[in-house]
Amino acid sequence: MNPPVIHEEKKQRVNRLQILFFLVFLFFSTIIIRLMQLQIMKGDEFASELMIRSYKTDSIPAMRGNIYDHTGNIIAESRPSFVVVFRETDTMNKEAYISIIEKLEKILSPVDRATLLKKMDVGYAFEDGNYIRVPRQMPKYMEKELKGDLSPKEMAEIEERRGELEGIEVVMKPIRQYNPNQIAVQAVGYVRPYHVADQLDIGNYKAEQKRYLPNQFVGLDGIELSYEGELRGRNGQRLYEVAADQTVIKELETILPERGNDITLTIDQRVQLAIRDSIREFLPKLRSTISEARYAKSAYVVAIEIKTGKIVSMVSYPEYDPNVWIEGPDQKTYDQIKYAVTNGTIREAPYDARPLTGEAAEMENYKHPRSIVPSGSVIKPITVLLGLQEGIIRTNDQWQDSGVYQYGRGSDRIKNDNSKANGMISPEKALQKSSNTYMARIGEELSKRKRGASAPLLQSYYHAFGLGIPTGVDLPNESIGKQDYLVMDKNYGPLAAMVQASFGQQIRATTMQLAQYSATLANKGVRLQPQLVEKITAPDGKIVKSFQPQVLSEFPQPDAYWNILTNGMVLVTKPGGTAVRAFEGLPYSVAAKTGTSEQDIYVPVTISDPKTGEKKTQWKMHGRITNGVSISFAPANDPKLAVAVVVPEGGYGGRSAAVITRSVYEIYDKYIGIQK
Repeated sequence: MNPPVIHEEKKQRVNRLQILFFLVFLFFSTIIIRLMQLQIMKGDEFASELMIRSYKTDSIPAMRGNIYDHTGNIIAESRPSFVVVFRETDTMNKEAYISIIEKLEKILSPVDRATLLKKMDVGYAFEDGNYIRVPRQMPKYMEKELKGDLSPKEMAEIEERRGELEGIEVVMKPIRQYNPNQIAVQAVGYVRPYHVADQLDIGNYKAEQKRYLPNQFVGLDGIELSYEGELRGRNGQRLYEVAADQTVIKELETILPERGNDITLTIDQRVQLAIRDSIREFLPKLRSTISEARYAKSAYVVAIEIKTGKIVSMVSYPEYDPNVWIEGPDQKTYDQIKYAVTNGTIREAPYDARPLTGEAAEMENYKHPRSIVPSGSVIKPITVLLGLQEGIIRTNDQWQDSGVYQYGRGSDRIKNDNSKANGMISPEKALQKSSNTYMARIGEELSKRKRGASAPLLQSYYHAFGLGIPTGVDLPNESIGKQDYLVMDKNYGPLAAMVQASFGQQIRATTMQLAQYSATLANKGVRLQPQLVEKITAPDGKIVKSFQPQVLSEFPQPDAYWNILTNGMVLVTKPGGTAVRAFEGLPYSVAAKTGTSEQDIYVPVTISDPKTGEKKTQWKMHGRITNGVSISFAPANDPKLAVAVVVPEGGYGGRSAAVITRSVYEIYDKYIGIQK
């Protein structure tokens, strides 16, 4: 054993432990001293910094759902876009604004400073080389979008000069884009920033303010508005911790946005565009060859599949490019498109006064009809059905048509076109020849039998076919047309009202109503809801909702009555009928009724009171015009498609509306097949 050696090893271990304890003591002493320093000497400073830290929430706008046609072609879509935005601060002044736009003008070429300053909306404009004061259009606090779809070069330059561009930032936002082919643009509608919809008090937007960002796009018309709840999606957000200078310290939470659902329409893009193009080609020819139609610049078409109620085409012509709404049209652009924005198939659209603008265009508009015109002779099948059902005429009725019909005390007369005498005619022949006198006979007898109950009875027939009531189409602001016979009944009594209404001069229907009416005739009184949306699909492709045919009402009548109406309408397209030229040569039979409605046009005239000199407005008759109208369905023996066409100032319906109708059938047959 070697005790001295063991003792020396123990002594070394003790020394090492003492050194270790000393180091640990020093370490903890340093920590304690540092904590004391932070607590006592810099405590107030850190407490202050902690107090000025805050939280910031940035919303992430949801991507709006797409809109497709029946075959899957995109009509409207949302896509991401890098956008340069301006956020004004309270410290900014005129010099700051000018500095910003002068720098941006060089980066965002070809956007000029006048455009940039207008979009910044800071109370100044750049005109003729000078900066002038102008009213603000939007609240100061709102974010203003200056340019979208930035290139990588533009984004890089903005980032490099970020310190010089106060209030300027590049953000990613969804952009709405419409098919450049302009597919059923009025039916699809358009979008505008939420703050615009809020100011206009459209839809239910005020009550749903929390759902939207001020500049978020929302639907203002058409499908975009009707299905806003499906298309909009749900916005997300990011929660940040920020310092007093708004520098982001860290991201605390992210809630991702949820994309909106997609809408698939019943409209077939191929059919829609071909019909639109045929109208574009036809109207100039119509104006140049028929004097009564020299001012015809508009046409309205609705084509509905009879057994389902699906709308395969809805044309409100002229059309326009809805992409102008994305950045907002300037006044000059709006003055041009405003005549085409309204969907004339479901409500009143103005006459296309272009190229006139301003007051000249407004005055020109008074001289022409709008899109809802007197329906004319297309109403006559209802008159015949009423006569049969109420026992005024029989299925084998024969009546001598002399071309002129005197009623009442004999002083009032109804004439056929050119006072043409049709001789002995049946109900079917009365429809083929479009006999006003035959219908007036039914109207007069109705007033004698029903007296004060005549107008309500006639109204019940009209309503059974969708005239004078909403069709149920899923579009906003649908008009119910105008039931002028009710006014005439109130002012002049049932005799005048029923006689005048009998041949179609006392009711004004929309093109959509006329299409539903035609389909109801083909369906023997079963009235279906016009269907514009086929299905709603979630972002993952699952079908959220599909649409089935909806029966709105039924109007059962004996088959013998329906056969008379169909046979009479088929005769309209045969030799001796009012539309023989329009439909000759088709490989299938069409049941049609044309209408040529007369309409008096009044214009405002300002006059001075001879005594007081006060200016007053009076309405003076400008002239009488004729409108072309047509309803039809085909094939007559197994109806598949119903078509309604209105051509304001189109002259005879057989030469205007019926010609367009034929092209509708040919186009539908080409792409879908009318006899399949």
